[in-house]
Amino acid sequence: SMSEAFGRHPHGFYAMMEMIRDWVNTLPLTGEDHTVGKASTAPNGGLRMGIIQFSGPVPEAVKTPVGVGSSGSLTGDLTELQGDIDWHEANYIQGSTFIAMGLNWAGTMFQFSPSTRQKVLIIVTDGAIKDTASLAPAKAVLTAEGVKIFGVVLRKAAAHTQEDLDAEAALKPITSDPHDDHFMNVLIDDMP
Repeated sequence: SMSEAFGRHPHGFYAMMEMIRDWVNTLPLTGEDHTVGKASTAPNGGLRMGIIQFSGPVPEAVKTPVGVGSSGSLTGDLTELQGDIDWHEANYIQGSTFIAMGLNWAGTMFQFSPSTRQKVLIIVTDGAIKDTASLAPAKAVLTAEGVKIFGVVLRKAAAHTQEDLDAEAALKPITSDPHDDHFMNVLIDDMP
């Protein structure tokens, strides 16, 4: 349903990607490109991030391919992140919400980050996650890497629909403890 209108936005996925683009432009990035991997020293402070898209009905996830943007890795380089966003906008997959493969890839991304760095995963969805029964292995890897998992349900309207509540019920248990501190159900225009 991300392909539907979201409030004043004609298409939810593209609205979310443009919000991410705006957010990335304000982040205090390290300035390090994706090739630095575990050698990251964060010389300017700041952060690195990666973007993974997930969907179904056949569970799938996509990250930017080698040679595009961050090559599907963590990066602190604004140009690489803008390339990632451009690629995801051009390669939108739509369908139901299957996230196991995306969580696996996130775990791999974080394994190429220094153990001294804080690690945060933000899962953004508008629908109930369909593969919750198969998430334990990926969540265990993320937990072992010290990743804090946050969840955001994006709503189309101010009123909570049953679809929003179902998405919340599926996503909240995946977030880090305490769940209420790592979760929000928010109107798309109010996404921080």
